[in-house]
Amino acid sequence: MMLTDSELESLEHKYFDILSEILERSLGQIISQIYSQNSICRPATGRVTNKIENAVENVIEAIIANQLHWNICSMPVSSDSCFECGNAIIHIDAKTVLDTDGDAKRNKINVEAAQTTYVKGTQLSINSKTWEPSLNLYEDHVMFGQIPNLTYIVKVVYSKQNSVEVLKLISLPHGQLQNVFGGARILTSGKNGSRTNIRFKECEIKAIQRWRVKTIYERK
Repeated sequence: MMLTDSELESLEHKYFDILSEILERSLGQIISQIYSQNSICRPATGRVTNKIENAVENVIEAIIANQLHWNICSMPVSSDSCFECGNAIIHIDAKTVLDTDGDAKRNKINVEAAQTTYVKGTQLSINSKTWEPSLNLYEDHVMFGQIPNLTYIVKVVYSKQNSVEVLKLISLPHGQLQNVFGGARILTSGKNGSRTNIRFKECEIKAIQRWRVKTIYERK
Protein backbone atom coordinates (compact mmCIF):
# COMPACT_ATOMS: atom_id res chain seq x y z
CA MET A 1 0.00 0.00 0.00
CA MET A 2 1.32 3.44 -0.92
CA LEU A 3 2.38 5.68 1.94
CA THR A 4 0.92 9.11 2.58
CA ASP A 5 3.22 12.05 1.83
CA SER A 6 3.77 12.56 5.56
CA GLU A 7 4.63 8.89 6.13
CA LEU A 8 6.99 8.94 3.16
CA GLU A 9 8.83 12.06 4.38
CA SER A 10 9.16 10.52 7.87
CA LEU A 11 10.67 7.37 6.36
CA GLU A 12 13.11 9.41 4.24
CA HIS A 13 14.09 11.43 7.32
CA LYS A 14 14.56 8.27 9.39
CA TYR A 15 17.04 6.76 6.96
CA PHE A 16 18.76 10.12 6.46
CA ASP A 17 19.43 10.26 10.21
CA ILE A 18 20.72 6.67 10.22
CA LEU A 19 23.10 7.34 7.32
CA SER A 20 24.20 10.69 8.76
CA GLU A 21 25.07 9.08 12.09
CA ILE A 22 27.08 6.25 10.50
CA LEU A 23 29.00 8.67 8.24
CA GLU A 24 29.84 10.97 11.15
CA ARG A 25 30.88 8.07 13.38
CA SER A 26 33.03 6.54 10.62
CA LEU A 27 34.43 9.80 9.25
CA GLY A 28 38.08 9.10 10.07
CA GLN A 29 37.84 5.64 8.54
CA ILE A 30 36.11 6.95 5.41
CA ILE A 31 38.66 9.67 4.74
CA SER A 32 41.69 7.49 5.45
CA GLN A 33 40.39 4.74 3.15
CA ILE A 34 39.71 7.21 0.33
CA TYR A 35 43.30 8.44 0.72
CA SER A 36 44.60 4.84 0.73
CA GLN A 37 44.80 4.86 -3.09
CA ASN A 38 47.75 7.24 -2.71
CA SER A 39 49.72 4.31 -1.25
CA ILE A 40 49.81 2.66 -4.68
CA CYS A 41 52.96 3.96 -6.37
CA ARG A 42 52.15 3.07 -9.99
CA PRO A 43 48.41 2.31 -10.30
CA ALA A 44 47.01 0.94 -13.55
CA THR A 45 45.61 3.63 -15.82
CA GLY A 46 42.46 3.59 -17.88
CA ARG A 47 39.23 5.44 -18.48
CA VAL A 48 38.20 7.09 -15.20
CA THR A 49 35.72 9.87 -14.52
CA ASN A 50 38.00 11.32 -11.86
CA LYS A 51 40.70 10.14 -9.51
CA ILE A 52 38.55 9.26 -6.48
CA GLU A 53 35.14 8.21 -7.81
CA ASN A 54 35.68 4.45 -7.48
CA ALA A 55 37.36 4.86 -4.10
CA VAL A 56 34.44 6.79 -2.63
CA GLU A 57 31.84 4.32 -4.00
CA ASN A 58 33.73 1.30 -2.62
CA VAL A 59 34.38 2.84 0.79
CA ILE A 60 30.82 4.06 1.38
CA GLU A 61 29.26 0.72 0.35
CA ALA A 62 31.66 -1.22 2.58
CA ILE A 63 31.05 1.03 5.61
CA ILE A 64 27.27 0.70 5.33
CA ALA A 65 27.23 -3.04 4.61
CA ASN A 66 29.67 -3.84 7.44
CA GLN A 67 28.25 -1.55 10.14
CA LEU A 68 24.53 -1.47 9.42
CA HIS A 69 24.31 -5.06 8.13
CA TRP A 70 21.78 -4.09 5.49
CA ASN A 71 21.23 -6.70 2.80
CA ILE A 72 22.58 -5.73 -0.61
CA CYS A 73 19.70 -5.69 -3.10
CA SER A 74 20.37 -6.74 -6.69
CA MET A 75 18.00 -4.85 -8.99
CA PRO A 76 18.25 -4.33 -12.74
CA VAL A 77 17.48 -0.62 -12.26
CA SER A 78 19.18 0.94 -9.23
CA SER A 79 21.92 3.18 -7.92
CA ASP A 80 25.46 1.85 -7.63
CA SER A 81 24.75 0.82 -4.01
CA CYS A 82 21.33 -0.63 -3.25
CA PHE A 83 20.13 -2.08 0.05
CA GLU A 84 16.98 -3.88 1.19
CA CYS A 85 15.71 -2.66 4.56
CA GLY A 86 12.26 -4.21 4.98
CA ASN A 87 10.15 -1.05 4.75
CA ALA A 88 12.21 0.58 1.98
CA ILE A 89 14.85 -0.03 -0.67
CA ILE A 90 17.71 2.38 -0.08
CA HIS A 91 19.72 3.63 -3.05
CA ILE A 92 23.01 5.36 -2.27
CA ASP A 93 25.15 6.99 -4.91
CA ALA A 94 28.53 8.66 -4.46
CA LYS A 95 29.10 11.85 -6.43
CA THR A 96 32.58 13.33 -6.70
CA VAL A 97 33.22 16.89 -7.84
CA LEU A 98 36.50 18.75 -8.42
CA ASP A 99 36.58 21.98 -6.43
CA THR A 100 37.31 24.03 -9.56
CA ASP A 101 33.83 23.11 -10.87
CA GLY A 102 32.23 25.94 -8.94
CA ASP A 103 28.59 25.39 -9.89
CA ALA A 104 28.65 21.65 -9.19
CA LYS A 105 30.64 22.21 -5.99
CA ARG A 106 28.10 24.65 -4.58
CA ASN A 107 24.83 23.44 -5.96
CA LYS A 108 24.23 20.92 -8.75
CA ILE A 109 24.10 17.14 -8.42
CA ASN A 110 24.16 15.06 -11.60
CA VAL A 111 21.85 12.03 -11.25
CA GLU A 112 21.13 9.20 -13.69
CA ALA A 113 17.58 8.10 -14.54
CA ALA A 114 18.16 4.77 -12.77
CA GLN A 115 19.08 6.52 -9.52
CA THR A 116 15.94 8.52 -8.71
CA THR A 117 12.15 8.31 -8.66
CA TYR A 118 11.66 12.07 -8.85
CA VAL A 119 8.70 12.97 -11.11
CA LYS A 120 8.15 9.34 -12.08
CA GLY A 121 4.96 9.18 -14.14
CA THR A 122 5.24 12.83 -15.18
CA GLN A 123 7.35 13.80 -18.17
CA LEU A 124 8.89 17.23 -17.69
CA SER A 125 10.41 19.37 -20.43
CA ILE A 126 13.57 20.97 -19.07
CA ASN A 127 15.53 23.20 -21.44
CA SER A 128 13.81 21.50 -24.39
CA LYS A 129 14.71 18.03 -23.13
CA THR A 130 12.13 15.53 -21.86
CA TRP A 131 12.93 14.00 -18.49
CA GLU A 132 11.46 11.00 -16.70
CA PRO A 133 13.29 8.68 -14.29
CA SER A 134 13.40 4.92 -14.77
CA LEU A 135 13.38 3.93 -11.08
CA ASN A 136 9.92 2.90 -9.83
CA LEU A 137 8.18 4.82 -7.05
CA TYR A 138 7.46 1.53 -5.24
CA GLU A 139 8.50 -2.09 -5.62
CA ASP A 140 6.22 -5.08 -5.02
CA HIS A 141 8.30 -7.20 -2.66
CA VAL A 142 7.43 -10.88 -2.08
CA MET A 143 8.11 -10.67 1.68
CA PHE A 144 7.55 -6.99 2.54
CA GLY A 145 4.74 -5.94 0.20
CA GLN A 146 4.79 -2.56 -1.54
CA ILE A 147 7.85 -0.56 -0.44
CA PRO A 148 9.32 2.73 -1.73
CA ASN A 149 12.66 3.35 -3.42
CA LEU A 150 14.53 6.07 -1.51
CA THR A 151 17.65 7.80 -2.84
CA TYR A 152 20.55 9.34 -0.92
CA ILE A 153 23.64 11.04 -2.32
CA VAL A 154 27.06 11.11 -0.70
CA LYS A 155 28.75 14.09 -2.34
CA VAL A 156 32.52 14.51 -2.06
CA VAL A 157 34.31 17.64 -3.25
CA TYR A 158 38.01 17.05 -3.88
CA SER A 159 40.95 19.16 -5.04
CA LYS A 160 44.29 18.59 -6.69
CA GLN A 161 45.85 18.79 -3.24
CA ASN A 162 43.31 16.86 -1.15
CA SER A 163 41.13 13.85 -1.90
CA VAL A 164 38.42 15.16 0.44
CA GLU A 165 37.62 18.84 0.85
CA VAL A 166 33.90 18.52 1.64
CA LEU A 167 31.63 15.55 2.33
CA LYS A 168 27.84 15.97 2.28
CA LEU A 169 24.82 13.72 2.65
CA ILE A 170 21.76 14.65 0.56
CA SER A 171 18.29 13.11 0.51
CA LEU A 172 16.70 13.36 -2.94
CA PRO A 173 12.93 13.68 -2.58
CA HIS A 174 10.80 10.72 -3.60
CA GLY A 175 8.85 11.17 -6.83
CA GLN A 176 5.54 11.07 -4.96
CA LEU A 177 6.52 14.40 -3.36
CA GLN A 178 6.90 16.35 -6.60
CA ASN A 179 4.07 18.72 -5.65
CA VAL A 180 5.81 19.52 -2.36
CA PHE A 181 9.02 20.38 -4.24
CA GLY A 182 7.44 22.27 -7.12
CA GLY A 183 8.07 19.76 -9.88
CA ALA A 184 10.89 21.15 -12.00
CA ARG A 185 11.82 23.82 -9.42
CA ILE A 186 14.58 21.63 -7.98
CA LEU A 187 15.80 20.38 -11.39
CA THR A 188 17.92 21.69 -14.21
CA SER A 189 19.14 20.08 -17.43
CA GLY A 190 21.48 17.12 -17.17
CA LYS A 191 25.13 16.94 -18.09
CA ASN A 192 25.67 17.73 -21.78
CA GLY A 193 21.92 18.19 -22.19
CA SER A 194 21.34 14.43 -21.95
CA ARG A 195 17.91 12.86 -21.50
CA THR A 196 19.40 10.03 -19.42
CA ASN A 197 20.47 12.20 -16.50
CA ILE A 198 19.27 15.26 -14.65
CA ARG A 199 20.76 17.79 -12.24
CA PHE A 200 19.17 18.42 -8.87
CA LYS A 201 19.66 21.87 -7.36
CA GLU A 202 20.95 21.35 -3.85
CA CYS A 203 20.08 24.89 -2.73
CA GLU A 204 16.43 24.54 -3.84
CA ILE A 205 16.03 21.21 -2.04
CA LYS A 206 17.47 22.75 1.12
CA ALA A 207 15.25 25.83 0.82
CA ILE A 208 12.15 23.63 0.91
CA GLN A 209 13.28 21.06 3.50
CA ARG A 210 16.51 22.04 5.20
CA TRP A 211 17.16 18.66 6.83
CA ARG A 212 17.75 17.02 3.43
CA VAL A 213 21.25 18.51 3.00
CA LYS A 214 23.91 18.05 5.67
CA THR A 215 27.62 18.81 5.58
CA ILE A 216 29.36 15.93 7.35
CA TYR A 217 32.90 17.25 6.91
CA GLU A 218 34.57 20.38 5.55
CA ARG A 219 38.30 21.02 5.51
CA LYS A 220 39.10 24.22 7.40
